[in-house]
Amino acid sequence: MSTPLYLGIDQGSSSTKGTLLNEAGETVADFNAAVPARMEIDRTVEQDAEGLLSSVVEIFLKAKQWAHTNSATIVGAGLAVQRSGVLAWRASDGVPVHPMITWADTRTFPMIQNFGAGVERISELTGLPTIPNFAAGKIHLLQRKFLEPSIKVGTLESFILYRLSAREVFATEETMAARTMLYALTTCAWSEQLCRDFRVDRSRLAALRPSLMRHAVFEGIPIVAILGDQQAAVMGRPGESGYALLNLGTIASLLVETGSRIVQKTGLMTSVLCSREDPQTHVISREYLIETTSAITGTVLLEPVRRGWCRDSSELQAMCDASYSNHPSGVATAYFVNHRASPPWYAQRTPNAMFCKPEATTADRVRAVVENVGNLIVRMIQEFQEKGLLGPDTHNEIVVTGGGSELDYLLQYVSDISGRVLHRMPTREATSRGAALASLLYMKGFTSTRPFTKEAPRKSYHPSHPERRRRYLAWQKLEHDLLHGTLMPGVEVES
Repeated sequence: MSTPLYLGIDQGSSSTKGTLLNEAGETVADFNAAVPARMEIDRTVEQDAEGLLSSVVEIFLKAKQWAHTNSATIVGAGLAVQRSGVLAWRASDGVPVHPMITWADTRTFPMIQNFGAGVERISELTGLPTIPNFAAGKIHLLQRKFLEPSIKVGTLESFILYRLSAREVFATEETMAARTMLYALTTCAWSEQLCRDFRVDRSRLAALRPSLMRHAVFEGIPIVAILGDQQAAVMGRPGESGYALLNLGTIASLLVETGSRIVQKTGLMTSVLCSREDPQTHVISREYLIETTSAITGTVLLEPVRRGWCRDSSELQAMCDASYSNHPSGVATAYFVNHRASPPWYAQRTPNAMFCKPEATTADRVRAVVENVGNLIVRMIQEFQEKGLLGPDTHNEIVVTGGGSELDYLLQYVSDISGRVLHRMPTREATSRGAALASLLYMKGFTSTRPFTKEAPRKSYHPSHPERRRRYLAWQKLEHDLLHGTLMPGVEVES
């Protein structure tokens, strides 16, 4: 008898990953596919959507071949897709007529700026800070550029679904819709008011669908789950329900599930975690999350490699350890916001800077940059704590996933500064795993993914080096001096 398997695909900005699970939620195979590089010029950041789709198809075919070779059948698939990307394509054949405008693109900042005090009303309706990264302004731009009804304009996952369904389905699922700034949280629908605000033709928007339902069949495999990538990471991350999740990928996201409650906090993002259609009654239920992100942490972690200070992540770790062994109190402090990737809508863009004592080595510089990333993460944790989203003690723990979680020095540093216990999970692929679990959840009629995640092994980091808090204070002083023009002599500043 053929063994049933569940496929999860994580389509990200830097790669596409796949995971096959059995009915016990155990990983039996992993897959990877390359994606086109992003094209970046100032505020414009685009990516080839056809290439992204091809990477998803490649994972489907690799997984199907693996299943066939191993006497198994893929009975359900889930897609996790990078959020807030928008493109235009021909309805007749599904071929893109404009590259995807990515989440990192901020060309719509002038539109956001023109809202003035109206941004507060928009944020109240959407649960999102009114910023140009989200999709609404991009949808406006492409609808205006392509006026013909024969041109579809939608988010990336709606394009992927359109093509995988053989051009039969033009729909956006709710975790993506909730990050467009066109979706009202209280009504769970496209908002007429928001469409007027952003001058978007509501009649041209994709139909809204729950995250978990029978969306389409591709290569004989039912696609029964579509989610935003961070939402899928929450569903796939091991750990008890209620723990905060720190996902360290291209961006860093700190997320907390809020169940059926919509919780909004100024400056943070409230989104749909998952919506689900009951196959019998067709009633839709929803769960929510609240989130903060740092868009530059992944880029900054790559700075030592880009600058030739080290070759890879293992060497990065070794240099941090060597620096700490030789100079526990530190002889270099970095403030790397990586101005090439920092949000360009700020009036004064803070440059990269580093203060080094004369005895500082290359390893000390590497450690300073890694600690800089840790400080950005600590700031996110502190914001959650100040807004009552984390408990006050070390027993309120944080689960850590993603590629950046493999750097031991970084996680120990964050634990020492924040006072939190961090748990690094054995797999970095929480997102593709979460997409696969979502498909299993729907196909088997389960109500939660927790039975498949809560007992996972982990490596834990407990606060154990309190002297590192002085490093955080030194970083804060360097930031203050940069912003106020009071830098001490010897600070290296990049123009």
